[in-house]
Amino acid sequence: MPFHYVNPVTGAPVGAGYAPGASVPSPVGGAAAPQTASKLPAMMSSGAAPGSPSLVRLKRSITALQDEQAIEKLQRSFGFFTDKALWKDAADLFTDDGSLELGGGGVYGGRARIQAYFTSLAPQGLQHGWMYNYVQEQPIITLSADGLTARGRWKFLAETGEWQKSAIWGVGAYENEYAKVNGVWRIRRIHRFDRMSTPYVDGWAKTALPLAGPSAAMPPDRPPSVSYQSYPATFVPRLAFPNPVTGK
Repeated sequence: MPFHYVNPVTGAPVGAGYAPGASVPSPVGGAAAPQTASKLPAMMSSGAAPGSPSLVRLKRSITALQDEQAIEKLQRSFGFFTDKALWKDAADLFTDDGSLELGGGGVYGGRARIQAYFTSLAPQGLQHGWMYNYVQEQPIITLSADGLTARGRWKFLAETGEWQKSAIWGVGAYENEYAKVNGVWRIRRIHRFDRMSTPYVDGWAKTALPLAGPSAAMPPDRPPSVSYQSYPATFVPRLAFPNPVTGK
């Protein structure tokens, strides 16, 4: 389906990186709204001195909410782009020094290497009979004190496979990092922890697939940063945020 929004980082139409000759979706509407700092309406500032503690706190709160919203949109866009093999659009969401680590596959550094790895999985643009859905869910965004970096924990539900060949369920979590560059949030690090993978026909009560490990066709730049095994083994990635009630 055509995307009604442009790439939230580059502002380019989604699908502009399609292979020559491929069908390119046409976005609906104009350019994306820039990720700018909040501007308090005049009605909020009336009756209070500029720079007063109450207005400073209010502005910080509004900016933090806008930042969280921008990061959630950024990550969800990553999910939509990878679902449809829009590898260039996905890679463009990263910072210059961004990294990608999926399961036990090792670390790929920089946008060019990230795009090259994705392309090694499948050609640019969704292919007939190929399913690669990674639904992004349950975000917890934690902003740094200066508002220039953030961490995000997400859960994913995966439906992958190839027509008349395979169908796989998968679940797991992301522990990601983000950075605001020139006023725009970008992905600094995607780290996906694969919790469980199983054939659709068998289900997780009968069959559990192991982590794939580093790619032989496209070796990573660095080995996996964490050693773990997926279901039926138990592994919980470290929570990067405190308990929201106790603060511990």
